[in-house]
Amino acid sequence: MKVFKARKAFLMQKYLAKFIEWEGEVENIRKVVGLDLSYMKGVGVGVAVLLNYPELKPLKYSIAVDEVPIPYVPGLLAFREAPLMFSAYKLLGVDADLIFVDGHGVTHPRGLGIASHVGLVLDKPSIGAAKKRLVGNIVRDLDGREYLVIGGRKAAVIVKPKPRRTVYLSIGHKISIDSVARLAPTFFKGHPLPEPTYVADKISKEVKRRLAESVER
Repeated sequence: MKVFKARKAFLMQKYLAKFIEWEGEVENIRKVVGLDLSYMKGVGVGVAVLLNYPELKPLKYSIAVDEVPIPYVPGLLAFREAPLMFSAYKLLGVDADLIFVDGHGVTHPRGLGIASHVGLVLDKPSIGAAKKRLVGNIVRDLDGREYLVIGGRKAAVIVKPKPRRTVYLSIGHKISIDSVARLAPTFFKGHPLPEPTYVADKISKEVKRRLAESVER
């Protein structure tokens, strides 16, 4: 087994970040995929769920379960979690119009969070949905909307779906901040996360629970 080298991963992120597209209009959306991952004693449960749009009704999902050999290193989540997300997406067998990923996009110390990593590899428009801020300054626009700004550029829309709950919807790949802001309200259905990642998270935790129960028997 190859030893994971964090320094090489850091350098790779800096290099790949140059290829992230901060612009793009996502039109005629019909198929949205949410990606998430849960852990159980060194085993990862990757989930890809397909929802229609604008109804956001879950249509089907796929699961990829495997050991996670790469250790947790702050800022390198994609190297640990993305492989199982890719496997789950492939098993889903759909060509998504837009992908939501649990995690950051360009709002990352090296500009390549897991949502950007996934979007770049799959060559799909992607949005990151994160619960904590890593980088960037919060600014309020004239219309009252809040953004995370990095290097003078708006990188994420700040959404507060519930009291004391904040979600940072960031550019992942091939989508503009204007598109993220326009689409943001349409992806929340009363839950603390956008529906694609909310459903994926719910499924991953349920699968993890069932796996844990089967191991205990």
